[in-house]
Amino acid sequence: TRQQPQLSAEEMLAVTTATVSRLIADDKFVVAVGGEHAITTGVVQAYQQALSEPFTVVQIDAHGDMRFEYEGSHHNHACVMRRVLEMGLLTLPVGIRAICREEAELIAKQQIPVIWDRDIAGDPNWIEKAIAKITTEKVFLTIDVDGIDPALIPGVGTPEPGGLSWHQTLNFLRRLFQTHQVIGCDVMELAPISDSVVSEFTTAKLIYKLIGYQFTA
Repeated sequence: TRQQPQLSAEEMLAVTTATVSRLIADDKFVVAVGGEHAITTGVVQAYQQALSEPFTVVQIDAHGDMRFEYEGSHHNHACVMRRVLEMGLLTLPVGIRAICREEAELIAKQQIPVIWDRDIAGDPNWIEKAIAKITTEKVFLTIDVDGIDPALIPGVGTPEPGGLSWHQTLNFLRRLFQTHQVIGCDVMELAPISDSVVSEFTTAKLIYKLIGYQFTA
């Protein structure tokens, strides 16, 4: 079999940006699918290079992903949104339920409008409140599937108790696509479990829904 070349994180992100840039130039709606959430940095970079107007990165996630570095690396799942913030982009984290002190201090300093998982659970109006915090017409959507209840998608790298239910997720996404121009999206951090396909099936259904909302909202 042909052996794949070994790329550094920086090289991988450059390849990702170049690939997505070609798709954007071809007027395609990009749905990037992964594994490692760091890929989002390369995808978002392509959109920033292609667009002259600002956009917000809406993040569904269990974690803040805003560390400056993690385990000696600046490009991994714990740092991806920090890299996005460093691009000068606005973000809206949704469903967050695990952060470190460094992230808490950054959120307070930059006044990032986090939609906490604990607040979603008891507020029937949380979706409209979340949507109201988006101040740009255009949105890029990044979904770390650990933002969803691990009972629905257990196959993730860093599961956390709690999370969005299936219908909370779909209701939020449907409303987001109705109210804003979603320019592209990604679905990351799927980590399949041996002898189980529930995570893959649910993630595939989620992607199917995203595509449907894009072309019918």
